[in-house]
Amino acid sequence: MNNFLLLKVAVLILINLIGMSLQSQDRDLLQKMIEIRGELHLIPEYSHKEEKTAALVTKYLKETSPDYLYTSIGGHGIIAGYQGESQGASLMFRCELDAIMTEKGCNHLCGHDGHMAILLGLSKIVSKNRAFSGTVWLLFQPAEEVGEGAALMVKEMQEKGVKFDFAFSLHNKPGIPLNKVVLHQGVYAAGSVGMELFFKGSPSHAASPEKAVSPYKPIFETANYMHELNSKRELFTDFTLGTVVNISLGDVNYGVTPGEGYLRMTLRSFVDKDLDKLCSLIEGYASEKALENGLKLTTSYFDRFPATLNDAQANKMVERAVIENHIEYEYAKTPEKGSDDFAFFAFNATSSYFDIGNGIETKDLHQQGYKFSDQIMETALVIYRSIIYKN
Repeated sequence: MNNFLLLKVAVLILINLIGMSLQSQDRDLLQKMIEIRGELHLIPEYSHKEEKTAALVTKYLKETSPDYLYTSIGGHGIIAGYQGESQGASLMFRCELDAIMTEKGCNHLCGHDGHMAILLGLSKIVSKNRAFSGTVWLLFQPAEEVGEGAALMVKEMQEKGVKFDFAFSLHNKPGIPLNKVVLHQGVYAAGSVGMELFFKGSPSHAASPEKAVSPYKPIFETANYMHELNSKRELFTDFTLGTVVNISLGDVNYGVTPGEGYLRMTLRSFVDKDLDKLCSLIEGYASEKALENGLKLTTSYFDRFPATLNDAQANKMVERAVIENHIEYEYAKTPEKGSDDFAFFAFNATSSYFDIGNGIETKDLHQQGYKFSDQIMETALVIYRSIIYKN
């Protein structure tokens, strides 16, 4: 009996020592992640120009000896794959490579440097400990800020036969308590598209405006119509919103009336069919007004984002990891009105996109003075590790 008690005590001591060692290793890893984020923060690059960023990420990934490493995917995109000890579902974790352009130049004011550091930290864990099933894919996406990188990557991934069963992504969220997780049931983010209407007529001398075929009236009538649609909820399944972002008429010439002009809008919705309908209604109205006023209309679309949808099964995997690690969380009451091209990865995978609080008092994303909170990285790493090893 005494020998049994002594053995039990010895085992408990050993477990505690192992736990202390693991915690020490985690602290070392987290410090390294902070250093990596610092390196990435110093080389911000705009969408489609992430050459130095991709090179640094690739350097750190090569140190972990992934089973698969694809570079220059969809531009400067990178995908690293790590095989587990047994067969199972493939899990993909995504982050973004690009920074944003500001009046002061290119800066990491969205936290993508922190997101990359999280996955680079995760790469060190999954490379050393293969006691998981399936394959873990770490995806570094270019051109997220302009909504083009994901679609470009998906096209090349299909050619290479790279696919995932589950897809996960996170974003830091200013205005939310630090490290609090916010999950979204169903829609995470709205779909959106940029709509450009070009009205072509003919100018005249400013003293004879009646001789012009002016785009002035149809442009502002169409803008007002778009605004009216914002309140006509009965026409749509769910939330829709139109926002005028630019109106341009002629040139700066006080002797000439404008003969052509542009109306540019961003249209968004939580349901993709609603966005199609909104585009159709506005385009139809603009065509009528152009015809009434003798103008030629050209319609163009830019930066189309589908709505980002979360799956209940993937959400539960995140929720289980959060609960197991005693992390505060909640489900959002409404989706995000902004857009994210993670939707292109979610089309053919069971997916979850969630937020981690960056702190109540922090500046909002893309604002001067914004700062990524390094404490988020530990929370993210704990969640992702639980998903991988307890899947």
